[in-house]
Amino acid sequence: MTELRQVLSPALAARIDFASLAVQPGSFIDEKLAASHSDLLFSARLEQAPLFIYVLFEHQSTTHPLMAFRLLDYMVRIWKGHLERHPRSTRLPAILPVVLHHSDTGWTAAVAFQDVIDMPPDVLRLVAEHVPHFRFVLDDISKETDEALRARAMTALGRLVLWCFRHARRPEELVARLSGWYEVVREVRGAPGGGAALSRVWRYILNIADPAQPRELLQRLLVAAGPEAEEEIVTIADYLREQGRLAGEREGRLAGEREGRLEGQRTTLLKQLRLRYGELPEPVVARVRAGDAGQIEAWTERVLTSPTLDDCLNER
Repeated sequence: MTELRQVLSPALAARIDFASLAVQPGSFIDEKLAASHSDLLFSARLEQAPLFIYVLFEHQSTTHPLMAFRLLDYMVRIWKGHLERHPRSTRLPAILPVVLHHSDTGWTAAVAFQDVIDMPPDVLRLVAEHVPHFRFVLDDISKETDEALRARAMTALGRLVLWCFRHARRPEELVARLSGWYEVVREVRGAPGGGAALSRVWRYILNIADPAQPRELLQRLLVAAGPEAEEEIVTIADYLREQGRLAGEREGRLAGEREGRLEGQRTTLLKQLRLRYGELPEPVVARVRAGDAGQIEAWTERVLTSPTLDDCLNER
C-alpha cells in the first residue's frame, strides 16, 4: 500500500512484500481510549519472514508522553493473540509500530521506548541490553497543509483519509473546506468499492466529531461531497438508525441492571430494619420499596446507630 510506503524508510519499504499485506481482525486499544484512538493490524512478509504492521491513529489535542509504553502494551497483546492462535510457536513475529498523529501542538514526546525510562543516559547504557528497545515510526501531520497532503504519493482514498483525520475534530471547518476536495472525493467514488469506502470515511468523521446533531452534520457533509452521494446517505442513515437502536438497547439494559441492584439493596435494608426494630408497618415497607438510591444508602448507613425506626427513616 502506498499509504504505508509513504511513512517507512525506502530501504525497509523495498523489502516488505506489500502484495502479502492483509488486514487482521480486532483492536488492541483500551476501551476508554476508543474516542481518541483507532488502530489497524496488518500481516505481511519481510524477506520471507512474518511481520505484523501495527498502525495507531491518534487524534487527540495533546501528545501522550508515554506513547512508547502504550505501544509496548499493545504489541504484547498482539503477540499474546498470535500465541493463542499458534500455541506451538516458539518464536514471535516482528511487529512494526506506526503512529499517525495529529494534535494542536504536533508531536513533542519520545518515539523510542528507552527515552521514557527514568534514568540518565550514561547510567541507562549500563542496563540497555536488559531493557526493551524499539522506536516507532511517526507520521505527524499536525503541521502539514492541505496542499501537502494532497500532493502525497498515495491513493486518493489515502489522501482523503489523512485530510479528514487532520480536520475531523473541527467539523465546521471540515465541511467548509470539503468542497475544495471535491475532485479527490470523486476520484475515490469512481474507484472499485469507492462508495463503500466513502461511507466508512463519513462514519469515521461522525465518530470523531461526535456532534450534537449527527444527522445535520451528515447532510451538510454529503451536500459538500456532491450530488452523487445519495447511496452513501442511505448507508450512513441506516448506520445512525442502528447506532440509535443499539444505544437504546444498551441504556435499557443498564437501567434494568441499576434497578435490579437497587431492588436488592431495598430487600436487604428491610431485613436489617426488621432485625433492628421488629415487624415493620405496611407504610414503612412501601416507603422503603419506593426509595431511591440516595435514600436507601442514607437509611442503610443509619440503621445500626439510630435508636428508633423514626430516627432511621427521618429525612435530614
